[in-house]
Amino acid sequence: MRRFVILALMMLAVLLGGGWYLTQSTAARTYTPTGPGDVYLALGDSLAAGFIVDQPEDAYVARIATALQQQRSIEVRNLAIPGETSGSFLRRQLPQALAFIQEQRAAGKRVSPITIDIGGNDARAVESASNEERRHVMATIEANLASALDQLIDATSTRLGQPTADIAIMTYYNPYPGDPTDESSPAYWSDQLNAAIVRVAVARGVAVAHVAEPFAGGNVYRYTYIAAGDVHANSDGHRLIAEQFVQALGYEP
Repeated sequence: MRRFVILALMMLAVLLGGGWYLTQSTAARTYTPTGPGDVYLALGDSLAAGFIVDQPEDAYVARIATALQQQRSIEVRNLAIPGETSGSFLRRQLPQALAFIQEQRAAGKRVSPITIDIGGNDARAVESASNEERRHVMATIEANLASALDQLIDATSTRLGQPTADIAIMTYYNPYPGDPTDESSPAYWSDQLNAAIVRVAVARGVAVAHVAEPFAGGNVYRYTYIAAGDVHANSDGHRLIAEQFVQALGYEP
């Protein structure tokens, strides 16, 4: 009888411990910056590539690089590809990024920070699709982002699992008006995209640059080319994006 009780208590302890582990593994993780390293790596779509800015130095990646270089000497590598989706990112850009990180590590260099913007082109591609298809695309974006961040975190962690890179991903501004509570509104799906980005990032301790907020309301007309029919950010918009990334990374002076 005593032996049975001991075994039962041991099993209970294992179950309780397992439950605690599952709870912890799915809970939000706190982002803790490690600081800039030797190389700043930028990943993403046309925004990260600096599409349509007046001058190359106006692009948000260039602005972040300038802010970092005021603190220390740091190289910049921008692998962003205009038109990139979360799916093509996994197939094309991410493998390049992982190979680059490995090369830098072999050379004794630390890649940090890593900034990312991805998912906007997925959402735009289904703007006229059914709500069911749009929900499917949102789920796909979330799964792709989770896979991408997991691989980047693994590539930049020590053998003991300690992070060596600060990773930040941005939310997207909504260039269209509408009711965010109405499933037929573009504003609703913009919020769904950003919610997916935040969920994936927070669960992994990745910093979130909340770009959507300063662009809200009429500001989107001030900081983008939407009045001319183009959703891309202008130079002032890129300045705001850079500021949100620097703040999210914890690199403000």
